[in-house]
Amino acid sequence: MKEYKKYGKFAYLVKLRNGIWRNMGGCLAPMNAYLNIIGMETLGLRMERVCNNAFRLAQALEKLEGVSVNYPLLESSPYHELAEKQLSGKGGAILTIRAGSKERAYKLINHLKYVKIATNIGAVRTLVIHPASTIYIHSTPEAMAEAGVYDDTIRISVGIEDIKDLIQDFTEAVESPGE
Repeated sequence: MKEYKKYGKFAYLVKLRNGIWRNMGGCLAPMNAYLNIIGMETLGLRMERVCNNAFRLAQALEKLEGVSVNYPLLESSPYHELAEKQLSGKGGAILTIRAGSKERAYKLINHLKYVKIATNIGAVRTLVIHPASTIYIHSTPEAMAEAGVYDDTIRISVGIEDIKDLIQDFTEAVESPGE
């Protein structure tokens, strides 16, 4: 703190600003603060939309042959009652499907037109990933199974797009004979 002594009673604040806040992001640039405010103002609307889209996509995918769907609000889910009770009918924006094989999972992912392949979640666009070959690549088979990740698993982070477009895109990908 010796180097900050010249700032008197503000010495600790200057230390925070010059060290922790600068490195950890506690002092936002004005544009970043503005964008955060804009994002917070629409967060409720976006969450309503992604939860609704995820549920409707899960329902549509569940009707298709050749894939199994994991989403807590589906009546077929072992977590259905718990999700209804604790989540107030909002199952979140993430669902997973199993395609039957790793090769089919890749073909399905590559057939999608509107969806981006990315590891992050919670974006406004729908994103897919093959977790077994990306984020779980260094996990043991036991750890992957415990997390519900298999060679044929596809994780979908549903966005705010028009649900009809998403359902059509996924339906075509699932029903595609593959190249």
